[in-house]
Amino acid sequence: MAENTSAKQSEELQNIMVEVARTQLAAMTAALKFWGGWVESADKYTQKINVELEKVSGGGAISQNFVGQLTDFSREYLREIITLPNLAVEHFASEVEKISKPSAKRTRKARAKE
Repeated sequence: MAENTSAKQSEELQNIMVEVARTQLAAMTAALKFWGGWVESADKYTQKINVELEKVSGGGAISQNFVGQLTDFSREYLREIITLPNLAVEHFASEVEKISKPSAKRTRKARAKE
């Protein structure tokens, strides 16, 4: 009886640890989605600004168009980064939902000895 209880507790502990590991994995992938999205947005933003600054440095005059372009780039960048927390939360939630679904346990059918 004690061995049965011990085996059951060991199995329950293993199930809990697997659930914890899956939750940590979901959290890490969500964080990577967030930071990866931020890096992408920041890279795109800096590249666009760099192109505009090279135009100005190449002898082009700073104009209303330049200021407008910088404003548009900043606005686009901010729009992109404010969506990142929601994307990360959605990713985490979908990953947790996947791991929360009980997996179908395989059952063996007993064979009759002939």
